Amino acid sequence: MYKLVAFDGDDTLWTPASGLNLSDRTPTDATGRPDFSYRLVDQTEDKDALLVRRDDGALFALRPEASRVLATLKARGVLVGVISYNHEANVRRILEAFGVIAWIDYVVAEWHTGKDRMLKRMLDMARLDGYSIEPGHAILVDDDPDDIYRGQCARMGAGFRCFGHDIRDLGEVLPLAQNP
Repeated sequence: MYKLVAFDGDDTLWTPASGLNLSDRTPTDATGRPDFSYRLVDQTEDKDALLVRRDDGALFALRPEASRVLATLKARGVLVGVISYNHEANVRRILEAFGVIAWIDYVVAEWHTGKDRMLKRMLDMARLDGYSIEPGHAILVDDDPDDIYRGQCARMGAGFRCFGHDIRDLGEVLPLAQNP
């Protein structure tokens, strides 16, 4: 059972509805922009999904089950994190715009693909908060488009589920998580 569940952002917790990832200015942006702003604009056709517009017009949709899953994990006392190849300020701002930041214990976002390093940093943050969580009690849920994060997690002894392959609904992590 996992005591810490870390979710990726783009294409996992939310969908980049305009084709741009959270910090991208263009589809091939190599450095991103750390200072976008985001605001809730409306509900999508699915009444449980939320839609956010970035200051340049790009749209992002929270997965319909995301709010329920995050709230359930927190109610169980499970630590919840977001790990993202992004700029941290943008991740925090979109989580605030979606109204889910209260259910997130840790955000680690860095502009590189070393999600194992980000997960280690998150575990260190949890230890500083008094939790004793080893890598084997943590899981990363990520769409893993380049098929690298599963191996990174395996090497450090952490769990991994590929969103869209291993699981198709974020709620599928609920049976895997317990109070730390």
